[in-house]
Amino acid sequence: MLTCRGLTTRTLTGDRLLDRIDLDLRPGRCLALLGPSGSGKTTLGLAVLALAQPGVTLTGTVRLNGTDLLALPPRDLRTARAGTVAHLPQDPASVLDPTRRVGAVLRELAALNHRRGTPPGRTRRHAVANDVRQALRAAGLPEDGPLTRRHPHRLSGGQQQRMALATALVTRPRLLVLDEPTSGLDKETTVLLARRLRDLVRGGTALLLITHDPHLAAALADETVVLERGRVVRREATGQLPAPDAPEAVPLSRPLPRSEAAPGAVRTHALTVAGDDPSRPRLAATRLTFPPGSRTLVTGLSGAGKTTLARALAGLTPATGGTVEYDGAPLPSAVERRDHDALRAVQYVHQDPRASFDEYRPVIGQLTRTAMLLRGLPADRAHDEVVTLAGRLGLFAADLTRRPTALSGGQLQRAALIRALTARPALLVCDEVTSALDAAAARATVRLLVEESEEHGTAVLFVTHDSALFAPVAQRRLRVADGRVEECDASG
Repeated sequence: MLTCRGLTTRTLTGDRLLDRIDLDLRPGRCLALLGPSGSGKTTLGLAVLALAQPGVTLTGTVRLNGTDLLALPPRDLRTARAGTVAHLPQDPASVLDPTRRVGAVLRELAALNHRRGTPPGRTRRHAVANDVRQALRAAGLPEDGPLTRRHPHRLSGGQQQRMALATALVTRPRLLVLDEPTSGLDKETTVLLARRLRDLVRGGTALLLITHDPHLAAALADETVVLERGRVVRREATGQLPAPDAPEAVPLSRPLPRSEAAPGAVRTHALTVAGDDPSRPRLAATRLTFPPGSRTLVTGLSGAGKTTLARALAGLTPATGGTVEYDGAPLPSAVERRDHDALRAVQYVHQDPRASFDEYRPVIGQLTRTAMLLRGLPADRAHDEVVTLAGRLGLFAADLTRRPTALSGGQLQRAALIRALTARPALLVCDEVTSALDAAAARATVRLLVEESEEHGTAVLFVTHDSALFAPVAQRRLRVADGRVEECDASG
């Protein structure tokens, strides 16, 4: 079904992002792409569809059902892919229309399958509704209820991820390309989604799975290809994959947080965010304190309200009741009304890092501007601080000279963290900050966050589904369920 030979991508400066890649994928098979962040997985996922970022050229051959996609003009290329291929990018927001309710979009996409061969009227409406239900079920979402009547911004990160998958599945593709489909999902949802994807493959769908999760690859893939720096370094049948590295302990001290009465603490008083149903707020009245240097882990199922709490602290989702205070003074509930001091007090690292950046400007300029604007650093010192943080996270300074669209999801996720850290916030809210990272990069990120909390007294809030990674360095744990926050002991 899909055959790639000598597939190569080059930038305008001649740099090779992919170097002579050969792939074969047949119906009813799953091929997984593994590799560290920045190795070329996302670039390859686009290239097999004859797609590329601006300024990147493709050479070689990409045959879909015998047709070389790279030889087709744009109109014929769209026709060749239509109804045959679906692609789920790493950023689900990029495929969800922010102005429309998600259910209406699903019905519109499903209707495309029935323009020919299904008579208009009740028969067609029934067929469309059935396709929508099947897509929602396959994506692990409820088939009815309020979810499909919402706009994308009213969905949690995990719900957005699964709804974007549903928009891909509803077209009933024969080739499905999924880029990190389980990032930001809790363990239970990930297991459920893996089962649904396995059923699709058994039903004849060809699946190209891009992931940094070797467990997911082992569960789904018939063959795994490992990339490094744009080259294939290993091909393995799934049964021959080496066991994933055991979680590496983070050998860092865990000092007790300072007194809650200490100056510089961020507190919430009866913080509330209303929901569609007045009896079920998105975030119930919550009273929390984040002392300087403290590290707090927030867990809960997808859609429980974790991101709502995180965004309310940062003023990105304005509270409908209660306050967020820093050093005893209330912060404006909406981020656009916060001055430089208030912005510096609480910094938020988005679950979707692309939402943090202007896509038309080099990343490094955007990072240094934060330190200059919020801390008053001169340009050279801000630049040096950014480069130092990048090195500690395994990024090269040259990577940061590119525009955001030229970076991988994992690279951009670390860049978003760097920008927040350069503000030296009182509270750093990290929303799934390692979801796009391989294991080594994730451990480096955790080390850096612990060091920053100890060196600069930054309180850190870890919003995550990866409790195993963050629990060893957290001093307390919060669990969110149905918008209500409860404190647990640190062990869970």
